[in-house]
Amino acid sequence: MKFDLLVVGEGLAALTLLLNIPPTIKVGVISRNKYDEPSSYWAQGGISAVFSVDDDFDKHVKDTLVAGDGLCDEQVVRSIVTAGTSVLQWLIDMGVPFTRENNDIHLTREGGHSERRVAHVDDMTGRGIMQTLQAKVALLPNVTWVRQYEVVELISDGARVTGLIGESLADGDITVFSAPNVVLAAGGITGLYPYATNPHASKGEAIAMAWRAGAAVENLEFVQFHPTAFQVDQQVVSLITEAVRGEGGHLFNIVNERFMPRYSAQQELAPRDIVARAIYSEMTAHQSPYVWLDISHQGSAFVEHHFPNLVELTRGFDCDLSRTRVPVSPAAHYTCGGVAADVSGQTSVAGLFAIGEVANCGLHGANRLASNSLLECVVMGKACAEAIAGAAVPSNQKAAIRIPAVIETSLPLPLVMLPKLRALLWQHAGIVRSRDGIQTGLRKLDAMQREPASLLPYGQALRARNIHDAAHLILHSAAQRKESRGGHFNTDYAERTLPVTTVVDGAYKKCWVPSQRDASQVEAFLHA
Repeated sequence: MKFDLLVVGEGLAALTLLLNIPPTIKVGVISRNKYDEPSSYWAQGGISAVFSVDDDFDKHVKDTLVAGDGLCDEQVVRSIVTAGTSVLQWLIDMGVPFTRENNDIHLTREGGHSERRVAHVDDMTGRGIMQTLQAKVALLPNVTWVRQYEVVELISDGARVTGLIGESLADGDITVFSAPNVVLAAGGITGLYPYATNPHASKGEAIAMAWRAGAAVENLEFVQFHPTAFQVDQQVVSLITEAVRGEGGHLFNIVNERFMPRYSAQQELAPRDIVARAIYSEMTAHQSPYVWLDISHQGSAFVEHHFPNLVELTRGFDCDLSRTRVPVSPAAHYTCGGVAADVSGQTSVAGLFAIGEVANCGLHGANRLASNSLLECVVMGKACAEAIAGAAVPSNQKAAIRIPAVIETSLPLPLVMLPKLRALLWQHAGIVRSRDGIQTGLRKLDAMQREPASLLPYGQALRARNIHDAAHLILHSAAQRKESRGGHFNTDYAERTLPVTTVVDGAYKKCWVPSQRDASQVEAFLHA
């Protein structure tokens, strides 16, 4: 299939791009998900923007830089933050039903923010934004949706992309999609952890594919663990938005001590990495699988008004956020690093763009400030659309490649390997890390590749390769950082050194081979 532009993913960054790309550009969107499954859909807290007379851009910039712990690109931070007011107005104009109070947009406050600047749709902001934009994107005549396909490899010569290869999740069919521009908007790596706040979190596949296509990866050791995931029987049920703490919620350990004042002057509103490590420390000290989150002192009417969905959710598990404390623990939530890109999403490989969580544009640094992610998605989506529309479009020729039916590999099937990778990363690249632990994790990954080889179908082999490479990139990045900073805490390097970005240069690799344009030379099962 031939397009002018291919988009991988359908979250907020992708939808913003689609709504801003000229209608003359033929776009194909490759998605493995249903409508309600992108990470953006599950965002509870809101979108940050300077939108009140008490706030200003300098305050928002400062808060972002403090949370990013020395690794933000200040110029990028300022450009994205100053776009926030217009971004929020654009979403309002698109019809997003933001919560209002006295007819004004209600702004809440979250950890790390010095002012109230988080606009929200009750406590399900992502759903409110996504449903609004999905309805508008569905009307675009230049967009073709290819659903239930997993992208497994990019077609690249190391300098430019010319398309991608996807596997049907329905029947395993392999399809080549050709385009001179490919946009990755497929999320981060939190699905590689056993406890994650998004029930359908990405597992780093897009980052791994970009790296093998020749693109550099940055700061992938900075995995943000959300402090408060509602858990039942040591299973994550749902994220509990930081806005609960922003509206006065307190954290208690199992011996009924409110512990956050011991860890930070900001108490429950400290940056997420500090709160997550504090909770981890209390759980370890008291041999408990959780701590308590309590906002019941605000009164049931207040809590039900501000967090109606969470109240309903907790009641379904014999709790009640509006009346009692609920058990919470940290869970993998956001990827602060990613494919190296500028604000328009351009990577080091021509024609390859990365926007949203999959990218590292310099906004988040070592630790994302709460609710900056949805802002980043819209800013990058718009900038990417402008960059693609304003550039000369290269010739759009169908990729002429040959794909092997099977690949010899030592890696097991993805479904077999994924639980092993999740346990490995939680132990060796989790909330608290060590030098020996990181090296042990790397040795275990290497050992997987020394197992007896077998033949796997091309699609299965590449899916296994993608998640293995993503796990390796996390640990390799963590091994490079000889300090503790932001979301990366290493007990052997507890102090900070000079703020330096961790870079893993692209390693061009491919599992397809060029072929003549004679269709008879392409494998019989290949549909182009």
